[in-house]
Amino acid sequence: MLRKSIILITLIIFIAIFVSFKELNNSSSEIKNSPLEIDNYSKEEFYGYLKIPSINMNLGFYNYDSPLNNVEYNIELIEIPIEGSYLIAGHSGVGAKAFFNDLHNLQTGDDIYLDIENNTYHYIVDNIYRVKKTGSINISNAANMLYLTTCDQIVSGYQLVIEGIKV
Repeated sequence: MLRKSIILITLIIFIAIFVSFKELNNSSSEIKNSPLEIDNYSKEEFYGYLKIPSINMNLGFYNYDSPLNNVEYNIELIEIPIEGSYLIAGHSGVGAKAFFNDLHNLQTGDDIYLDIENNTYHYIVDNIYRVKKTGSINISNAANMLYLTTCDQIVSGYQLVIEGIKV
């Protein structure tokens, strides 16, 4: 009888842990790219969308002056003084803020689309490289470029940089 009670208690604890883990996992995936619900924003307030078909990415981002345009909440559109060029940064790794986990799967020639204010801009990945992680990256003065950057998940201490050329 004591053995059956121990087995039953162990089974109940296992089920409770499994259910709690499943609920935690579901809630963290629902929050991904949605500080909106927490902060009472709506998806209509996105300034634009970053779409990368080869890695099934479709992420909304906010305008430069939005408090949610920050890697702590979402991907971040960083203003650069080069005509027609954009720089977008995002976290990768573990957690609900890791929006750029799949960037390391991009290859030269992949398509990237930016939808901004009812315009769609098409880019082709031209260059992929790593730089030491210092908090900044050097970018070209060329117009009509797209830069995506995140922590490198392959080489620790480095930043992954994806350069796209406007088609």
